[in-house]
Amino acid sequence: MTEKKHKKDISYDEFEDISIENEDELFDSQSEVKKLKKQIKNLQKEKEEYLIGWQKERADMVNLKKQTEEEKKLFTNLGKESLLLEIIPVLDNFEAAFSNKEAWEKVDEAWRKGVEYIYTQFLSILENNGVSQFGEVGDNFDESKYLSIEVEKTNDESKDHTVSEVIQKGYTFKDKVIKEAKVKIFSFEN
Repeated sequence: MTEKKHKKDISYDEFEDISIENEDELFDSQSEVKKLKKQIKNLQKEKEEYLIGWQKERADMVNLKKQTEEEKKLFTNLGKESLLLEIIPVLDNFEAAFSNKEAWEKVDEAWRKGVEYIYTQFLSILENNGVSQFGEVGDNFDESKYLSIEVEKTNDESKDHTVSEVIQKGYTFKDKVIKEAKVKIFSFEN
């Protein structure tokens, strides 16, 4: 047997006879609702302030971490640069020895090759650590990279302000000149 469910429509007219006996209770309830709404609004505002504050602190931490890493790299590079400035004169001494061809040729060949190998190995280590050597005959003279110690006159206009002789090589560390090349340069004269 099937049961029939009866739906009864409820109208608001049925509740008309309900009366609030104590109007103060209604007023207190409305007042309480207003207080709660105000409290909710204040809590939402406080929550938003905390969230914004937290986000700012988080951003500050990320920025501080980046800044610390950059400073660490800077100090590491400054330390390396300082060490390199002490090592470079040793390279200059190797090159001075090599440039005296007459004396260098008199040295025992096996010993000479050993010293040249050490020099090459030394240059390789420096290159692997961001050091580059520069200064070649024919390079354009750039005051930020070269120190001119002598000027040679030339009739060839194409050689004007180019390197005629390299006295000492220059060095860069991570694209920064740490030692200028000492050179002689050409100067064009009619």
